[in-house]
Amino acid sequence: MRCLCVCSLLLLASATNANWIDSIASQVGGLFHSYEEAPYRVDAKHTGYEERTYPAKKWVCSEEKSEDGTEVMERLFWRLFRYIDGENLAEVKLPMTVPVTTEFTAHREQNSFRMCFFIPDKLQENPPAPTNAKIAVSLRPQMTVFTRTVGGYMTTASDWLSEAATLSELVEADGIKVSLVHMFWAGYDAPLKFWWRRNEVWFPKV
Repeated sequence: MRCLCVCSLLLLASATNANWIDSIASQVGGLFHSYEEAPYRVDAKHTGYEERTYPAKKWVCSEEKSEDGTEVMERLFWRLFRYIDGENLAEVKLPMTVPVTTEFTAHREQNSFRMCFFIPDKLQENPPAPTNAKIAVSLRPQMTVFTRTVGGYMTTASDWLSEAATLSELVEADGIKVSLVHMFWAGYDAPLKFWWRRNEVWFPKV
């Protein structure tokens, strides 16, 4: 099955995945409990959007380049999911967290997509090391962003860019400049959650 990007990118289980039945069961379970969320504070509320600060925290990340990115994000998600499912040096399973973020950077030929899962608070000091060379645990510095929450499904890179265009108009109406070539896409929900979904574009404050 096609995964629904982010994250959002808590994706539909694929029949090509060895544990796809377990994945579907996990997603259904996700309808009835909350995932641990990366902490932040709301600094200001503006008309149609808000300003937040995320403290420096560790995230596990993987990156690829592509012209479009929709299929790339599916690969990135499952690569990171295998890490939290026990494909790490400690062979331990980490709980799913939110949001799944994709840092998007536009380039002339191929765009960069860097997806990250938040490391649970109890493992922040000593997260298990990845066994996959394409995955790395890194400290994301403190970051202040402009964002708003929208519902529905964000299934393609185009969906995220469309929301980015709308959000940029709201922010720039207040005289604040944001970049449409560098942003974060944040998804919070399992694909089988049909109502009250949460998706966010983050514009880093310069």
